[in-house]
Amino acid sequence: MAELSARYATALFELSLESDNVDECFEQATLAFDALKTNESRSVMEHPHISSEEKRSFLHEIFSGGLNQQLSGFLHLLIAKNRESIIPSALERFIHMVDSFKGRTKANVVSALKLDEHQVLSLQNTLSKKMGKQVEMNLEVDPSLIGGLYIYADGCYINRTIKEQLDDMKKSIKDRGGI
Repeated sequence: MAELSARYATALFELSLESDNVDECFEQATLAFDALKTNESRSVMEHPHISSEEKRSFLHEIFSGGLNQQLSGFLHLLIAKNRESIIPSALERFIHMVDSFKGRTKANVVSALKLDEHQVLSLQNTLSKKMGKQVEMNLEVDPSLIGGLYIYADGCYINRTIKEQLDDMKKSIKDRGGI
């Protein structure tokens, strides 16, 4: 399934490049991804007893006919081929392709305390320099971390939390027979 969604995403990406509307397709794909990943939308799109015509009508209703030709054709093709189940993953892959093409990435940052504006900007600048990409951050707060933060971006995981350090110390002491 992953390979199939990658092929469809690549086709949409190449089509948007040829049509010189990558940004428009990206914006619409992001909206479509958010709308179609919900359980309600997935239950309609993946239901075997709902006809292709009803699924196309459902899409038209959700997007009020406001999708560009490439994205609309992409979704209709997947419906026609009975590949509705890969629509969210194909859209997500397309979004990642465009982000990579544009030199952007997303980072999930979880900290023990809410970061102030200066800390956010400093962290964003540091990550952008290290990764060589423009970084958009998704910030979360998790008080159970005790202190510090962890970051997940582009397959890299950095953990600088007090909780992790305490767990490491505990493991080290245990390995030496201290506990």
